[in-house]
Amino acid sequence: MKFGIVQVNKKGLALELTENALREGAEVVLLPEKWVKTLDELPLEDLRNLAKRYTAYIIPGAVEDGVSIISPIISYDGEVKGIAKKIHLFLEESKRLLPGTFTTMFNFRGIKIGVVICYDADFPEVIRSMFLKGVEIVLVPSKIPTDGIDLWREYLRTRVLENRIAIINSNAIFPPDFPGKSIVYVPKFQGRFVYPYVLGELDSSESYMVVDVNPLDFVNMRLERLKEYRNFEITELK
Repeated sequence: MKFGIVQVNKKGLALELTENALREGAEVVLLPEKWVKTLDELPLEDLRNLAKRYTAYIIPGAVEDGVSIISPIISYDGEVKGIAKKIHLFLEESKRLLPGTFTTMFNFRGIKIGVVICYDADFPEVIRSMFLKGVEIVLVPSKIPTDGIDLWREYLRTRVLENRIAIINSNAIFPPDFPGKSIVYVPKFQGRFVYPYVLGELDSSESYMVVDVNPLDFVNMRLERLKEYRNFEITELK
């Protein structure tokens, strides 16, 4: 399946690059967290029209709706199929917004795809819960600052290794504070061991890329990890 990753901070360019990705065959397009801040600022109608015209899913990043931080999930028919909510709010967000209480996944053309917003990827239980539900690819809109990008990528690589799934990240670009540098990781064998392989990466410019992620390339790794997983209890010694 082809995925478009768009990193922008201007509405007109966002629509242009999203359509460019769709023209190149993207079946799912992801934008960053807070490339516009609020739901009212999001060009939702234009993006719905693009989704319908190209029969593609569009996840237009993550924005504040006045209560929480949400990612609308626009289906291939142009309808908003649902939303994902940010569960773990970061710093000042928690002082004025409410955390989400659920994660969201959808099935498109036989592939199970999850949506996880930024800081939620720091918590292994979020993506692990999706993995246990059969999710193969996780989309992560984020707004990570320049001084945190290396650490952020460590989290993403770790989630790939833990669960043998692909992670597609679109990161906000407001230079110099927010560098873009969106990235796509897939699990891949190197010798006897699985490593997080960089399938695609953007620089610090408003830009986009289209990558082809085939879950069949890592299905055996994922199913083997699922088979190895065990529920357990913790015994506390007195």
